[in-house]
Amino acid sequence: RSRSRDRQDSREPVRSPRDSRSPSQRDKGASKPDDYGVDTMKITDDDAAFILGKGGKTKEKISRVSEAEIELFERDLILEIRGSKLQRRRAKKYCEGVMAQRTGPVIVTEDYDDDDLTMLQVPQEAVGFVTGRAGNFLRTIEEEWGTLMFFCEVGK
Repeated sequence: RSRSRDRQDSREPVRSPRDSRSPSQRDKGASKPDDYGVDTMKITDDDAAFILGKGGKTKEKISRVSEAEIELFERDLILEIRGSKLQRRRAKKYCEGVMAQRTGPVIVTEDYDDDDLTMLQVPQEAVGFVTGRAGNFLRTIEEEWGTLMFFCEVGK
């Protein structure tokens, strides 16, 4: 057998650098934090489609980045967010950012930062380069760095 085959057969899952959670936190039966809870958001049909994304990828990305569990009940147009208070707050904030993109720019204010925000100024002439063809370069950066990226207006 090759070395890579042996590694795949090991009992401990391979952790990516982005996955800093302990093995017990990653397991389905892991104990929940003391402040674990469930928040719900009523959303529109258009927002539901935008949050879900193609093949559910946007919802998965928000869940991964916020470390919250997100369930979209399309029939009732309810978004259910489960996790610690901070995980739920971040997931809700990221969902609101995704929904805001649908109708205009995302607006970021001081209270938006939960120690999870890095802002870079992108000159207008470089926006197309950063976005890439059909948004592919932006999505590649998000995937590689385990992040969520928006073009936004600051402090309005």
